[in-house]
Amino acid sequence: MPDSIRRRFLLGFGLCSALAVLILAFMPAEKTIGQTIKIVYLHGALSRAGMVGLMAGGLLGLAYLLRPRPLLARWTRALTLSGWLYWTAHFIVSMPATRLTWGPWIAWGEPRVTMTLQVIGAGLGVIVVSWLLGSERFMAGANVALGAAILLTAIDTGVLRHPLDPIGSSPSTTLRFT
Repeated sequence: MPDSIRRRFLLGFGLCSALAVLILAFMPAEKTIGQTIKIVYLHGALSRAGMVGLMAGGLLGLAYLLRPRPLLARWTRALTLSGWLYWTAHFIVSMPATRLTWGPWIAWGEPRVTMTLQVIGAGLGVIVVSWLLGSERFMAGANVALGAAILLTAIDTGVLRHPLDPIGSSPSTTLRFT
């Protein structure tokens, strides 16, 4: 990767990270779980970023299959990997949030936890097998399947205690805006 692109990426990543820290620092506490809500916010943001990355990787994988271009192959690989990393980070961040709000570190009976672990496992399999095979066509097709699987699984997976969109459905305009 050229140095100018690397510098722009690191600058953008640094600015986004700093902004996330500032937003979390200044967000108000929630009346039921207090400051723990900030971990929940981070968990939700990482979850969304992971889901969007994995689905975008799938869409660009489909674009590559329809019109093979090296740039599309690089983008589908990068989006799938970054989506998987964000998705995995959301699970790791969810553990202290789960502990502080529900008691256990991992709520094994919650369908969203099962779905999260399935996506982590499937995503790791797609990434590793694609790397081992070295085939851009296979990688693109596997990314399409993974993106479609996460979309369909997210739609189909129910919840027991886990709210689907607590921020989006909150009566607080400040929470929804942030």
